[in-house]
Amino acid sequence: MATGHQRVLVTSGRELVAVTGDLLVHAIQLLHHELAYAHEMDAEQARASREQVLPDSAADTLYLATPHVTEPFMAR
Repeated sequence: MATGHQRVLVTSGRELVAVTGDLLVHAIQLLHHELAYAHEMDAEQARASREQVLPDSAADTLYLATPHVTEPFMAR
């Protein structure tokens, strides 16, 4: 995770909601997990956390609750 911040994963059956906190600050990070932003204290750890939360998951549906990405969307 971005150092000093938390993320929350909630599951219901085969659906998953990821409350990303500061893990995602721009939608481009969905495609390019390695893109850091200026306030990440540990860019490598933040990248690894994005890869952990955003890979192909076992969930049929992944919803993202992102405070920094302004439009609601469904990643999968």
